[in-house]
Amino acid sequence: MTGTITTRGHHGHHASDTGGREDAGRRLLQKLLVTVVAGGVVYVLTTVLAPTAEDVWQLVLSVLCGGAVLIVQFMVTFAHQLNDLKSSVDKRFVDIGRATKLFNEVEKLRGDAVPRLAESATLVVSTGPEILHDFAHEEINRLALQMDDLTNLTAECPGENHDWLLSLTKCAQRSIDAISTSVDQNFWSTEPAGRYLEAQREAIEARGVRIRRLFVVKDPEDIPRLDDVFKEQRDVRIEVRVVALSSLPLHVRRGKMIDFIIFDGALSYEIGADQLSVNSWTTVNAREDDVQQRIRRFTELWNAGEGGAGGAPDGDAEPAAT
Repeated sequence: MTGTITTRGHHGHHASDTGGREDAGRRLLQKLLVTVVAGGVVYVLTTVLAPTAEDVWQLVLSVLCGGAVLIVQFMVTFAHQLNDLKSSVDKRFVDIGRATKLFNEVEKLRGDAVPRLAESATLVVSTGPEILHDFAHEEINRLALQMDDLTNLTAECPGENHDWLLSLTKCAQRSIDAISTSVDQNFWSTEPAGRYLEAQREAIEARGVRIRRLFVVKDPEDIPRLDDVFKEQRDVRIEVRVVALSSLPLHVRRGKMIDFIIFDGALSYEIGADQLSVNSWTTVNAREDDVQQRIRRFTELWNAGEGGAGGAPDGDAEPAAT
C-alpha cells in the first residue's frame, strides 16, 4: 500500500512539472507572436506613410517597436507575478499568525494530548486504506463539534455515553452525587457498570471523592430486588439510599424525575428517556443555574430517602459542595 501511494505521488509530481513547463512555453510563444505582429504592423504603417524612407529605418523602427511591446509584456507579467507573490506572502503571514495564536491557546491545555492528537492525525491520514482516512476525519470532526458545543457549557449525544461517564468520574476531585431511576437499574448488571464502579473505587481511594447514589423505585415492594446492587455499591464505599415514589409527599413527586449525576457540584451528566423508558440521549451541562437546580433536586430526594433493606441511611444530608 505504501509503495502504491508513493508511486502515485511521483506520477502526480512529474505530471505537475510537465504541465507547468508546457504552460510557460505556451505563454512565451504568445508573447513572441504578439511581438512579431506588432513589429509587422509598424513596418507596414511606415511603408504606407513614408514610402520614400529607406527600408533599413523602417526595419529598425519595426524592431524597436516590437522590442518595446515584448518588454511591456514581460513587465506586465512581472507585475502580475509580483502581485501574486505579495498575496501569497500576506496569506502566509496570516497563517503564521493563526498558527501562533493556536499554539498559544494549546499551551494552556494540560499535558501533551493536543500536540499528540495533531501528530497522530497527520500520520493516520498519510498511511493505510482510504476508509481509515475517512474514519479519522470523521472522528476529528466529531471531537471538534463536541468542543464547539462545550464552549456553550453544554453538549449532547444520542444514547447513553459511557465514555463521558468514565471520563467525568476520573476527573472528579471532590464529590459525585447520582440519582438512578428505574430506567437505569438494568445498567448495573452490564459490563460498563463494572468499569464504572471500578473508576468510582479509584476516585474514592486515590482522591478521597465522596460518592452518594440515590435509587428511585416506584413502590416500597421494589426495594428488596436491589439488595445485591446496594451491597456491591457499599462494598466500594459508596453511600447508598433508596426512595419509593409512592411514599413521597405530593410536592416532592411533582419534581422532575430523571437520571442525573452531579460532578464536583459544578457539572451535571443527564440521561433522557423516551416514552418507552429507553435511554435516548445524554447531556453534560455546566451552566450554573441548571446545575444548581439538579443539586437542589438531589438534596430534596436524598433527605427523603432511606438506607434500603438491611441498613440505615448512609451519610448525612448535607448538599454537595459547589
